[in-house]
Amino acid sequence: MLSMKNKLSFLLFIFLISCSQNFSETDSGYYSEPMFGEATEDLSISRSQNLSQGDYIIKSAYGSTDVSSASFNSKIEEFKSLVDKYEGYITNTYLSTNYQGLKSYSLTSSIPAESFDKFLIDVEKISKFTNININANDVTTYVLNINSRLNSLLNEKADLEEIKSQALNTSEKLEVQSQLRYVNQEIEILEDQKNYYETAVSYSTLNLEIREGSGISLFSWNYYVQRALNWIEGLVGIVISLSIVLIPLGFLIYLIRQIKNKKK
Repeated sequence: MLSMKNKLSFLLFIFLISCSQNFSETDSGYYSEPMFGEATEDLSISRSQNLSQGDYIIKSAYGSTDVSSASFNSKIEEFKSLVDKYEGYITNTYLSTNYQGLKSYSLTSSIPAESFDKFLIDVEKISKFTNININANDVTTYVLNINSRLNSLLNEKADLEEIKSQALNTSEKLEVQSQLRYVNQEIEILEDQKNYYETAVSYSTLNLEIREGSGISLFSWNYYVQRALNWIEGLVGIVISLSIVLIPLGFLIYLIRQIKNKKK
């Protein structure tokens, strides 16, 4: 009969082999998706373990819309109010101005996934999309693989806990504890990945660019008025810049002449 110490050594040897196989799967490059350590609270979706293709779909949209200069600010506020109405949130904004003085406002909003399609319809009621591109990324396979690896690691953790409880001396306990630390780290990584997918599926993203005065026709009076205003603005800028230099220079020349006249 094998002694208790030999039994523990044999069980630990078997476990190390299974761990090395699991480690090789971890490094095989199956998971190229990004991982976020912090998951938004209360956003995860409860899902059964028996997932089928299409259960985890991450939706996003990229669009732009053109508005008049007079309604530019009001359209931005209408869009922000719509995001609040759908209980979404804005994650990023950026305001820029082109060489013609026309502004462009870009913003990224996150909307509950179940309301995203209706949200896009309501956005177009505020202002028609000039262009819109909608993407749907099915990540169910990633989640299935994560669930499978999690179950395997949890089983290995339970086996290690049992081996640790049967350890007869400190060195055996420390050896098992080292393996438990490794397994726990792998479990945390996989749980973070799963939390990321849960959050990404819960909310869909719209990247929208609101452009001022884009698409004005060459045959529209607005086009020529805008060009004239830009030209006048440029001319005024040149005059002011020259005045800053010429007025002090003229005053200096005048002083020099006055001094020369006094000497005569």
